[in-house]
Amino acid sequence: MKLKPLAIAAIALLLPLSACGTGGDTEPAESSVSSPAAPADDQPTGVPQVDRDPQGDLPTIAFDDKSIPTMEPIDGEAPTQITVKTLKQGDGETVGEGAFVTVNYAGFLWSDGTQFDSSYERGTPSSFSLDQVVDGWKYGLAGTKVGDQVQIVVPPAFGYGDQESETIPANSTLVFVVDVLDATTVDAELLTQATPTDEKLPAGLTITGDLGAQPGIEFAADAEAPAEPQIIVLAEGTGEPITETDTVAYHVTGGEWGGETMTTWTDTFQQVPNGGGTELIGKKAGSRVLLTYPADTEAGTNAQVLVIDVMAAIPAG
Repeated sequence: MKLKPLAIAAIALLLPLSACGTGGDTEPAESSVSSPAAPADDQPTGVPQVDRDPQGDLPTIAFDDKSIPTMEPIDGEAPTQITVKTLKQGDGETVGEGAFVTVNYAGFLWSDGTQFDSSYERGTPSSFSLDQVVDGWKYGLAGTKVGDQVQIVVPPAFGYGDQESETIPANSTLVFVVDVLDATTVDAELLTQATPTDEKLPAGLTITGDLGAQPGIEFAADAEAPAEPQIIVLAEGTGEPITETDTVAYHVTGGEWGGETMTTWTDTFQQVPNGGGTELIGKKAGSRVLLTYPADTEAGTNAQVLVIDVMAAIPAG
């Protein structure tokens, strides 16, 4: 039996949590500081103020015949607050806190207008959760509307701080031009609308807890590990069926059969492309799904049990 991509991703997420829970040392994954989806390690606590009606001068943004932005720097002092100027007003839904967004963007240095990143030039929009980006994006984009085109000024305290890369000097104020193409609200509300199925569970396994909250996983002392993989819908959601092109936002709770369990419910939701694979394609968004896997001596894995709470299925842009 080979673990499916979703199981591999879910177990990989839980392993660092297990290490943290037992005092183990883990190394954070390396990320590119030039991406808005790579937050600085040390950002201010609390909710920062966002200036959405800037009165001072901001760098001039121009667009070429392919609608690719450029920036003309100015000599003035950079704002110390996250600053958002609407360049074009959209009429779509409001982007909520922690929403999963799809955007086109370009990033420039306030100091001299040097461009350090551009999805416009790559020709492919970027998609991510606002809980996975620097605070300047997290709070600057929340409250905008789908269809908006905005200029966001991100002081270093809400960007990459004293981190330095080949393209961004330490303590840089950054200027982004962002087209908000799509947004999906991701929260636990959809999970609470699911209907329990009363499907039979493997002998000795009990799943507890309310829908829309972290589940509990309990094993009887004599519970035998599964001999075959199983996919059991514990509660059927009310959302649309997941397709193979969707990005799935989810929480996962689980671990080795009979052992201690870990969860992502204490952190932000996770995401997996391609509908999450065969385990989730066809299941409805908002569902709670139990996955069990037998031990695989070839792969060196013990039996696993995972509870997947599907918070949203996000169509391809």
